[in-house]
Amino acid sequence: MSERLRLSIGNDLHELERLRCEVEAFLERGGVSGRAAYHIQLALDELVTNVISYASPPDRPCGIELVLERGPDAVDMTLEDDGDPFNPLQAPEPDVNAPLEARPIGGLGIHFVRKIMDQLSYERKNGRNILFIRKKTNQE
Repeated sequence: MSERLRLSIGNDLHELERLRCEVEAFLERGGVSGRAAYHIQLALDELVTNVISYASPPDRPCGIELVLERGPDAVDMTLEDDGDPFNPLQAPEPDVNAPLEARPIGGLGIHFVRKIMDQLSYERKNGRNILFIRKKTNQE
């Protein structure tokens, strides 16, 4: 049996605390804990922070919707926003072997999301960025 959580998130960084609390409660109800729960929280925090911070100019706040579904062996997440088109999967990979002083600022969050999630896909549809994320929960 699957369980579902749907959240509308305001375009404000203060919304991140509510997001964390809602997602934590959802994961606890679904029996998701440990590394999988930590990775899900980390990825959503990073992705939603990026949408709030960069998806649209300050005078045009964007709407953000998040749906989480707990299946028997994974949590599927769909993050949608109506901000400017942006495919995070096309962001360049950072050179993590370069000296710290030679690395540009930014880009590590998306790198971490790619590394800790099991499946990511993006589409632009009806003026919305739609990012699908899957985290398997039976790997611990």
